[in-house]
Amino acid sequence: MTLPLKGIRVVDFSTFVPGPYCTMIMADLGAEVVKIERPDLGDPTRVIFSDRMFEALNRNKKSVTANLKNKDDLERVKSIIRRSDVLVEGFRPGVMDRLGLGYEAVRAINGKIIYVSISGYGQTGPYRHVAGHDINYLAISGVLGISGDPSGSPAPWGGVQVADFSAAMYAAVAILAALRRRDQDGRGDYIDISITDCAFSWMSLRIAEYFAKNRPPKNVFMGRGAYGAFATKDGKYIAIGCLEDVFFRNLCDALGLPELKEKEEYRTWPLRCANYRELNAALERKFAEKTFAEWMDILANYDVPCSHVNRIDDLVHEPVFRERGLIETYGGNPEEDFFIRFPAIFRNTELNGLRRAPGLGEHNLGWSDQ
Repeated sequence: MTLPLKGIRVVDFSTFVPGPYCTMIMADLGAEVVKIERPDLGDPTRVIFSDRMFEALNRNKKSVTANLKNKDDLERVKSIIRRSDVLVEGFRPGVMDRLGLGYEAVRAINGKIIYVSISGYGQTGPYRHVAGHDINYLAISGVLGISGDPSGSPAPWGGVQVADFSAAMYAAVAILAALRRRDQDGRGDYIDISITDCAFSWMSLRIAEYFAKNRPPKNVFMGRGAYGAFATKDGKYIAIGCLEDVFFRNLCDALGLPELKEKEEYRTWPLRCANYRELNAALERKFAEKTFAEWMDILANYDVPCSHVNRIDDLVHEPVFRERGLIETYGGNPEEDFFIRFPAIFRNTELNGLRRAPGLGEHNLGWSDQ
């Protein structure tokens, strides 16, 4: 089998999360990704965070160092661009133009290039030059406003960078669409990805729900009854997701609380959400009566959407990930040093074998021919 993006070269000027995760997707699918890094520092993720964090975003890539303000280095980088299919950059608007590598300059040397700019607020609009990180993009897009405790203030404790990763995925999808269209008409393209726009797109369902419910306040809008993580007697947690009425009735039977399913205020999902405080308090008291193992044994006999809550230390041992082949270890400590494979499982398509992220400038030798 042939890698789906074999023969596609991506030149990557991005750092931190959105651009590197996008180009890692491309690399997993078989593209050759050449990461252009500063000679003194490289991608700041190498230094500011850790090698493991850099590894998590940059496997299967090549690293070439270049001082883009140096004329000779710039010409060598242009030689790579000339023979590339995709360029991804993550600077603020205008930076690549000042370096002599803006879209018009690049198109002049490679008219078929798919040029992708990923920035916080896009290349146009009132915030285009404003600095930001994931929390800021979540705030502007509305995601932060509905986060945290339904009765509390906005809380940026979601655990993962939703805005950054949504932008990476939209960028990858857009690149694939542009490459497909180029196969048909031979034309390159310019793609403007705003991280905030991407997070805003993920708000679509919540926006529709909000207006369908006649603009409820957050404490009403985001309340969820019989839907959450409940602590057991031994301090472990069970995640319960009883959205459908039948699952709620099964949960009541499993917990020995048949009276709850008979109450009018819990009869439907909207009613359970409207009365979530009282309902969840009753569930919390009940779950605290037995240990995690005891409750899981009981729940196994009922059709209830329930699961254990993994800590990060638990993930490498999770049977579902092991069975589906998502984890591959590297390095000396299999408990910590592991890849998470591209999560789609194809029947007739091969994906790239996993190679460690490159050392800074690892592919400098003969780099103009990369």
